[in-house]
Amino acid sequence: MFAKSMGYKESFICGLGFFVFAFPGFASGQTARLELGRRLQRFELAWESADDRHRAECVSAMKSAVNSFFGLQLSAAGKRLDQAWQTVRGEQRIGDLEKFAVGHQLVVKSVIADAGQTGIEMRLTPFYPSESLPPDKTQLALTLFDKNQKRVAKQMVPLADLLEGWVWETGVLAEGDYRLCAELKCDADSFSCPETTISRIDKLDARIEALEQSLVGAVGKMDDTVRATIRDTVALLKAMIDGKVQETVYPAFARLRICEAFLEESRKPGEVIAPLARRMDVWLSLAKGRASVPVRLRAPAENKAPMPVLFVLHGAGGSENMFFETYGAGRVVAEGLKRGWLVVAPRQGLFGIRLDVKEMLDVLDKSFDIDRSQVMLMGHSMGAAQVVRQAALHPELPVAAVALGGGNRVSDATKLKPIVWFVGAGSDDFGKGGAKQLHKSLESAGVSSAYHEYPNVEHMVIVQAAINDTFQFFDKALQNEKAGKD
Repeated sequence: MFAKSMGYKESFICGLGFFVFAFPGFASGQTARLELGRRLQRFELAWESADDRHRAECVSAMKSAVNSFFGLQLSAAGKRLDQAWQTVRGEQRIGDLEKFAVGHQLVVKSVIADAGQTGIEMRLTPFYPSESLPPDKTQLALTLFDKNQKRVAKQMVPLADLLEGWVWETGVLAEGDYRLCAELKCDADSFSCPETTISRIDKLDARIEALEQSLVGAVGKMDDTVRATIRDTVALLKAMIDGKVQETVYPAFARLRICEAFLEESRKPGEVIAPLARRMDVWLSLAKGRASVPVRLRAPAENKAPMPVLFVLHGAGGSENMFFETYGAGRVVAEGLKRGWLVVAPRQGLFGIRLDVKEMLDVLDKSFDIDRSQVMLMGHSMGAAQVVRQAALHPELPVAAVALGGGNRVSDATKLKPIVWFVGAGSDDFGKGGAKQLHKSLESAGVSSAYHEYPNVEHMVIVQAAINDTFQFFDKALQNEKAGKD
């Protein structure tokens, strides 16, 4: 039923959400999702600082990237994203090093291992075909930082070694999560590779087994969210150990420690989650009974009052990581935190979310001091349709809703009158028709809805293009809600 409300492209790409593109040889298991996400983040950062002319010039390449993704031409999608990135940067000179490096990926293995392991295996491989050759004497500068940003190891590696496959012998690392930075260099030119997280954990296998054992007979005896989070974390860690590269980089040690902290008898789940969420992003599986939904969330560093809650719902083919990393390169989350809001990004699939907004709030209530009278929804593409669905299920909950790049007509919009709406699309956005239909159906039912169309913006960039306007909209909605109480 839900899929029928989406357009052809959105419905088609839904099935791609966990599609894995396996590269041969060394790179087997490397996911195209990871590389596409990195390229999209790089592009979004450049788009943010570009002028209108260069933003307009990159639209064609971005539309081509989206079409390639829909057609399962994932390496071609990466190439188009890189072209858009180089175009939006304008007159900046593209040297021989970048021409070679941009189409490559640094594949790192052993991202999680026992603390006794001393080597980090890596190789530079093509992400898409390119005829560009590297300049002579190209090297890779590697630096490893600990959680306190202290440099613990560095190394220069000849490019020839990386193309063949190379192991960095760092020596024994203390238990923890490390940030691996890599930069290709040749004379005065340089090209930064995306960062990777390296995790080293004492007695790794035994600790994972202990977590698995804690789940035996846990249904009904352990908090549902704790049980689901441990279950999903164990599955993630085992996949990482098996060399299955994930769609993003995870702090594996931190995620393991959260699960272990849950099992300490003296601590309630909220006593673990809330303080940690003020310092870092937290991945949980919110659960009610056997139904659960993975989320990524973050709370403001200071919590002086009950927090408004912003739910951000990703588009098809995405995940709970998109609003934190790619849509506007995480700016939506930053804007929410700046205002003192709890930002929650649930994962959804073809059939929606296994817990609705009310059920997720019920679970979050156990860990956070939240203000249920100040709940907001924001969604992109398929996520825009999910915003409509959640609002229709619980129209008494959201104060305001934002639908970007999608939505489609609502057959009975009168129930949505308690909510104020912001509907947006790009001029070159294939979701523009659905957004217009949503706005018209809301408006015809007497629902407060404002429609915004952004010139020279296609489907992926609409979130970033609308960020300033959407947060002004949210601010006004909360002010009006508060004024109504007084």
